[in-house]
Amino acid sequence: MLICLLCFNAHLHAKSLALSFDDGLNPAFNAQASTINASILRQLKDKHIKSIVFPSLIKIGDYQGKQLIRDWGISGHLIGNHSALHQNLNKENVSAKDYIKSIEHADTVLKTLPNYTRIYRYPFLKEGNSAEKRDAVYQWLEQHQYRIGGVSIDASDWFYNQKYINYAKQQDLDKLQQLKQAYIAHLLNRAEYYDKLAQLSLKRSPQHVLLLHVNAINAAFLKDVITAFQQHGWTFISAERALQDPLYALHSQNIPAGESVIWSIAKTQGITQLRYPAEDAPYEIDNLKQHGLH
Repeated sequence: MLICLLCFNAHLHAKSLALSFDDGLNPAFNAQASTINASILRQLKDKHIKSIVFPSLIKIGDYQGKQLIRDWGISGHLIGNHSALHQNLNKENVSAKDYIKSIEHADTVLKTLPNYTRIYRYPFLKEGNSAEKRDAVYQWLEQHQYRIGGVSIDASDWFYNQKYINYAKQQDLDKLQQLKQAYIAHLLNRAEYYDKLAQLSLKRSPQHVLLLHVNAINAAFLKDVITAFQQHGWTFISAERALQDPLYALHSQNIPAGESVIWSIAKTQGITQLRYPAEDAPYEIDNLKQHGLH
């Protein structure tokens, strides 16, 4: 009986996580694009993880970039839609009409790829600075059988990627090792923050989705990141399964709308002292210092 109770208790507190990757790379502008793309796919395969990539046409360019995204579909990962122009819907000069055209354009280009599915992720996680814009896009997505590729765990891999590129250019192996540990600590910290916020606002730990990008730091350290999460009690599930959590079908009730779905719900509920959702460099200074970087 005690063993059963312990198993039940562990099940209640199990933390599940799916990986998602935004943007993609353009080989015309990034000489390492193919290497980065292949490395991430290889590490996902080695760890038996099925993910989802959200390419934006302006990020991947033409044929060569599209072929890199095709590799994700061939490898069994989902391919979503991240728009053609990667616009911020919270900007005054971005209209709902033009924004929707950008989604439509990307759909036309991406729908020929294997494993393409109508799941849309908002660039910058911004869903509109007015109720009219927010609701117009929601309505269009529903009418065209699109699900929203929401994020529960927001993070700053883009910031750590900038550090990685600089240290790699300098061939500073010591700093790269310190950065790996800092990056892993950052992601674990963000995951714990949003999981606790979920338990506060949702009264449960959902099927989490972590926001990452197709970039150099993940090409270098992804397997280490996955191992660290597993060692901290996280179980990896497919993106397809995670996005079936009812959490991701919810619409933001806030203006401006968007961000992590958990953060958005917490804001609607009036939970105070929320960390500003746009993860940025000032938050990471202490973490970098703790790992011998600055």
